[in-house]
Amino acid sequence: MIDSIEWLRIFISDHRSLEYIIIFFGTAFGGEPVLFIFAFLAAQKVISTFSFIILSFLGTFFSNTLWFFLGKTKTVDRIISHRYTNATISVVNEAVCRVSQGSHLVGLILAKFLFATPITLTMYVHKTGLGFKTFIYYESIAVALSLLFYIPIGYVSGLGFNYFAEILQNLYGAIGFVVLMVIIIIMIQLWLERTFVKKI
Repeated sequence: MIDSIEWLRIFISDHRSLEYIIIFFGTAFGGEPVLFIFAFLAAQKVISTFSFIILSFLGTFFSNTLWFFLGKTKTVDRIISHRYTNATISVVNEAVCRVSQGSHLVGLILAKFLFATPITLTMYVHKTGLGFKTFIYYESIAVALSLLFYIPIGYVSGLGFNYFAEILQNLYGAIGFVVLMVIIIIMIQLWLERTFVKKI
């Protein structure tokens, strides 16, 4: 994780003219780890915080819209209907539907906090037959809420990294703080998945 942060910091510093493009496509296709890293860099003033928030919303929304249309294709229908994948997919989709109790808004929000978010989102859209207008409305809320969760954690990690590195004069202590924040995110996602299993 630390190596990825340092590599991305150097890459952005060396390509300032592409900063906005890097943020947009990074958050679009990098998922939560890249979102965390960008928030970390925003806290260290490597990138503009305001631009990052706007572009991360647009990037995430853009990629989720692509996954929505992918969920409507015949290719996905054949994959989901296949005997080797249908059982697993049905279990995941049923779990999301049960926890959300039929609410598309809750279902899309839950999909944002699970591992393999794109796959979960594609399956949910395919199985529920969600309309595009409804998706746009609910997904904008789901994306905003997920950003309100992931960005502060990454941002606080960036501030904490600077604080501990300065106070302790120890890089390992600062790295430990960042690793702790990443573990917290993973534990929350695992807790959500266990909740789904219990629901079934």
